Amino acid sequence: MAKNAENRYQSAWGIKADLEICAEQLEEIGQISSIQLALQDVCDRFQIPQKLYGRDKEVAMLLAAFDRVACPEDNRVASPESNPVAALPNNSETTSQREQAGNPKFQVEMMLVSGFAGIGKSALVQEIYKPITQKRGYFISGKFDQFQRNIPYSAIADALQKLVRQLLSEPDEYVQQWQARLLKALGSNGQIIIDVIPEVELIVGKQPPVPSVGATEAQNRFHRIFGQFVRVFCSESHPLVIFLDDLQWIDSATLNLIELMLLDEQAQSLFLIGAYRDNEVKPTHPLALMLERLRKQGVVLQEIILAPLMLEPLNQLIAETLHRNADIVRPLAELVLRKTEGNPFFVNEFLRMLYSENLLTFDAEHLCWQWNIANIQAQDITDNVVELLLIQLNKLPENTQQILQLAACIDAEFNLDTLSIVYDKPPETVFQDLLAAIQVGLIQPLSELDENLLVQEYKFLHDRAPTSGECLTTE
Repeated sequence: MAKNAENRYQSAWGIKADLEICAEQLEEIGQISSIQLALQDVCDRFQIPQKLYGRDKEVAMLLAAFDRVACPEDNRVASPESNPVAALPNNSETTSQREQAGNPKFQVEMMLVSGFAGIGKSALVQEIYKPITQKRGYFISGKFDQFQRNIPYSAIADALQKLVRQLLSEPDEYVQQWQARLLKALGSNGQIIIDVIPEVELIVGKQPPVPSVGATEAQNRFHRIFGQFVRVFCSESHPLVIFLDDLQWIDSATLNLIELMLLDEQAQSLFLIGAYRDNEVKPTHPLALMLERLRKQGVVLQEIILAPLMLEPLNQLIAETLHRNADIVRPLAELVLRKTEGNPFFVNEFLRMLYSENLLTFDAEHLCWQWNIANIQAQDITDNVVELLLIQLNKLPENTQQILQLAACIDAEFNLDTLSIVYDKPPETVFQDLLAAIQVGLIQPLSELDENLLVQEYKFLHDRAPTSGECLTTE
């Protein structure tokens, strides 16, 4: 049994075909010789692979930046020939403040990932989670909310809360080491961090109150203590990566904090990644103004501008989804490209719509997926994300719709136990009702099955999905 689910048998037909070959060999020669497995395997379940297509160069650029931060002594001027990401494909662009070289003044970097909604910014960054953790790096993430811009530090506090929870899961001797480091760094000011990240108290214990000071002095004190707090987790043995999503909705307090972190000459082994919709960030946007100030001061800033998928990666996605030859699906891929303009989110939703409308069907007689180009061409597709999501939501069972309405009122990420309390139903019932939303790709589990065979943590797969859930409530 292969470890990766995509490498296992995808259907009973594949197993049956291989068993029949084995039976024939036993009957003919009295033994089973070496055979190539799964040659006749085909999947009758419609499932879009959970992998990136057409973003290899961008992933390489993110990992190269991490390596520079993790090994600052290797930051040397690199020629285009020696740089694996010097020439990106036509469907993306990059800008660099330092021409891929190290700046001796700063040992931190920031990478910006920009593009339209649904273009795959978050998916791109999440792709580097595994290789970074394999290199002993800490990877944490937070997301800004358009309706919570009045809450300062919400996204970065959420990210650091996840890091603290991760540390609390380590053996006791390691937790004690973190306790010693944090107490040394924070001194008598630990309560300042606990007020923003309450979980820190579980490591450092109860802390004394801090003296009251004026507003300006309090802010300066917070910035200083926060910098000391973050530096505890940044080292060459364990570099820290902080991914902040939806920077177009960033609050002014966090903006100031990021600027100070990037200008901190004592910081090292820190890699900030920020994703934002560039069509929503004008030259006068506070984010754009901050980035311009940082560039003038020599801070290491690079940017990946994600463009829509080109035909070849889109063709590969559809071929792997339908388990058909790339040449056979090319006319379908060309049609999907015209309908969706290569936006990955729209591509996935359009393919799911075709399946739900029986325009993509599995032929059990010929054991392959079938479609009719003329019928698909006649389909209208909206360019309104909310409307497209509402089409999906309205097809779900009534109980699932009700639960998603409540989840939309909680946040883009939500917890099964919390939803169970709000819905006034047992977690087992809520979990069963959520399965339909998982299957159509509206929400994604964030945790594994627990001891009760339930998944506790979820998130909406698109940041407009909660808006769509609220729309159901108002209709």
